[in-house]
Amino acid sequence: MHEFRKILDEIAYGIETAMRDTKAAWRDARKTRSMREEPQTVRHPRSRRLSFRFSDLTTDWSCAMRFALAFALKATAILFALGGLMGPVFSGFQPNGFSPAPFDFIVGLGVVGTALVLWMAGRRVRTSAERKRYAQYQHRLLRLAREKGGSLTVVEAATDGRMTVEKAAEILSALAVGGSAEVRVSESGLVVYHLPEIERGSEKHRAKPVDDL
Repeated sequence: MHEFRKILDEIAYGIETAMRDTKAAWRDARKTRSMREEPQTVRHPRSRRLSFRFSDLTTDWSCAMRFALAFALKATAILFALGGLMGPVFSGFQPNGFSPAPFDFIVGLGVVGTALVLWMAGRRVRTSAERKRYAQYQHRLLRLAREKGGSLTVVEAATDGRMTVEKAAEILSALAVGGSAEVRVSESGLVVYHLPEIERGSEKHRAKPVDDL
């Protein structure tokens, strides 16, 4: 439920910033149409940020629904398990003593089995939501790195990426382990994660086939 509340807070924040960016993009669009200084094929940075905001909102909503579904499946599984275990016990109490019927035990085992399936389904849905959430955070940091020339610190990533310092460090470390980022240290000891592909993006048009190198 903590993740669900956190996502709802992000949705509210995303709606607020998206509305603010929409107003700014609308003003910029009017100015662009009047001045005719930019080609129609070039997307204004505000428009790009606005599309990112709506993409984040869509992902937040999807994650919120998955976390809610996972919680509902697990809660239902707990109720089913309690019913499957306690049903035969209560039905077995007779006026002359405790004598549960075999059929009640069979039904109880079936209900417990259904509860186990529901619990596993809830875990899978939650895992899916966590993966989608992680991918969203990673995309957020990559966009932020592109805006800042390819270099990020952990605190900078956490502040501008709207995530915890631990999560930002985890994602940046994973990028470094995967070879997408380099770990650099300044003379004062500041740890910087640098993405060389962003810095060298201007070299794309000069790339050659591997056989020609």
